[in-house]
Amino acid sequence: MEANNRRGLVLLVLTSFFALAGTTTCSGAVVRPSSQLSQPKAADIARDPSDLPPPVGDRAPGVVHVTLTAREVVGVLDSTSGTTYRYWTFNGKVPGPFIRVRQGDTVVLTLNNDKNDTMVHSIDLHAVLGPGGGAVLSQVLPGGSKTFSFQATTPGLFVYHCGTPMVAEHMANGMYGLILVEPPGGLPRVDHEYYVMQGEIYTTAPKGKSGLQQFSGSNLMQENPEYFVYNGSVNALSSEFPLQANVGETVRIFFGNAGPNATASEHMIGEIFTKVYALGSLLTPPLAGVQTTTVPPGGAAILELKAEIPGKFSMMDHAISRMEKGLLAVLEVKGPENTALIHAGPTPVPAGTPAPDGITVADTKAATETPAMIAVTSAENGISPGAAMDMTASATSPASAEESKAPAFSLKTAIDSPSSLVGCLTELGDGRVMLRVYHSRKIIRLEAQPFQFEANFDHLVHVTGHPGSVVAQEDPRIPSFVVDDVDSLTPSCAAPISVADLTKALAPPTAPVGATVTMGTMWFTPATVTITAGEQVVWKNTSTMYHNVVNDPAKVSATLDVSRPSGTAPFASHLLQPDSGFSWVFDRPGVYHYVCTLHEWAGMKGTVIVKPAPMIASTPEKQVAGQ
Repeated sequence: MEANNRRGLVLLVLTSFFALAGTTTCSGAVVRPSSQLSQPKAADIARDPSDLPPPVGDRAPGVVHVTLTAREVVGVLDSTSGTTYRYWTFNGKVPGPFIRVRQGDTVVLTLNNDKNDTMVHSIDLHAVLGPGGGAVLSQVLPGGSKTFSFQATTPGLFVYHCGTPMVAEHMANGMYGLILVEPPGGLPRVDHEYYVMQGEIYTTAPKGKSGLQQFSGSNLMQENPEYFVYNGSVNALSSEFPLQANVGETVRIFFGNAGPNATASEHMIGEIFTKVYALGSLLTPPLAGVQTTTVPPGGAAILELKAEIPGKFSMMDHAISRMEKGLLAVLEVKGPENTALIHAGPTPVPAGTPAPDGITVADTKAATETPAMIAVTSAENGISPGAAMDMTASATSPASAEESKAPAFSLKTAIDSPSSLVGCLTELGDGRVMLRVYHSRKIIRLEAQPFQFEANFDHLVHVTGHPGSVVAQEDPRIPSFVVDDVDSLTPSCAAPISVADLTKALAPPTAPVGATVTMGTMWFTPATVTITAGEQVVWKNTSTMYHNVVNDPAKVSATLDVSRPSGTAPFASHLLQPDSGFSWVFDRPGVYHYVCTLHEWAGMKGTVIVKPAPMIASTPEKQVAGQ
């Protein structure tokens, strides 16, 4: 009976509270006239990971005061694409303040709700023993304030978040943080401590859309976030606030997974966590030597490591596709190299020293035997044109001694000596040029975008062959040029290809540039451009991935994704590696829809709107002369 009375009292309090709040939504939103809603300039809401209180140390329990203010702000979600979002925060940052107390402390927590907010807010701390973790005592209207006290009973790292329905919406919008309850005597000393939280953001538009983005309730319920972020925004911990350390120093990361839905699998590439306090527990001995640790939504972990090697180390969720949605942190380590741990090339072994294989004899044989076919070599694979020629000698039909002593073919050398270039230059019709060059008993095929000769000289794809060798294609997306017997092949062109011919074929279009579109990880920016007939659009791949630009319905997954005015030819680029590009001149007015076929599934689509060129009115001669 007493329990029922308490439950009835809680319901009565909440019912009275919402009645006093006026008209509310299921998320606790207070309906305000539109004149009360403000749209301030986008703020930097990302919290610096070094922004946390100092260790508690060896002090006695006491009374600790914490003041938080729920504040709704328009903040920068992705600075690279100009994306903003209306965050709900504690103290204007995501995550909220790092709260640090000692086991046995009494915490007096005051929650204010900014007068300009539109929502009811509260706080639920997982470190609190009591109804709603404090949420029942802290439901507060815009302009109001609530205070309650609790005792920190259990040491560990705990998540806190807004506890107002719909709770998941408040969390997805940024209302979360961590509270650390240190044991008596505190934690062991480390050189650096950092505060990192993973969160999800659910927008109506896909990642990469510029401007103010709207929250998507349907995507939240389907657990399909458009963004995964560390400390509130894309690039917050990779370029704005990277973690820092020196070689030999120890690092502790207080990590929390705000969710509200996805489990995190935290990993740092090139590092091993020396200690992991799993699930944030400080009552359980830590794990040692951990590669990846799992943190559920609403959970936490304390991650420790020792910096042994200089460089930039990427911290990410090993559900790796989330990196493409914005989830990446960087630890920058400075100091001397440690070649004992890693270095290029083999390690010398004294004669007579056993050198056991780490794999089976069969696998060693498979790895060391020379294949019968020689694969396409490319500067895209990190091999320079000159080096590629040295690698093409066939194991079954080796080149002659004279040829093996001859210098490897170099395209630059051949271009510097135009008379040695003999071959065929062919337009392939899809934005590529193929050049078959015959030089010193070798055949070289080159492919390039029509305007990348100077900018991407080292990115040309080439194929070579020796007598008796067979060249196979390594990348199925690149057509191979197979050479069976170089000696039997003769140029099929009537005239040599001069340097002028080659440069002209690979030169950029002369039409004026009407718009430039960058290619991000999974998007075109801007997604829609408007130009005038006769102008060109230039696409530049600024990401670390391969992309293309395709308007041809025969090459896309969904023909409805592409379109062009009747009577115009489709356009399609070759695969564009990072830092390369493509251009197309649009002569006819109309609307052109295109995609990246590699990421069409992810919504990587764009539109070019071509307006008619302005009419040039004829002027009578007398008017021209001013008569």
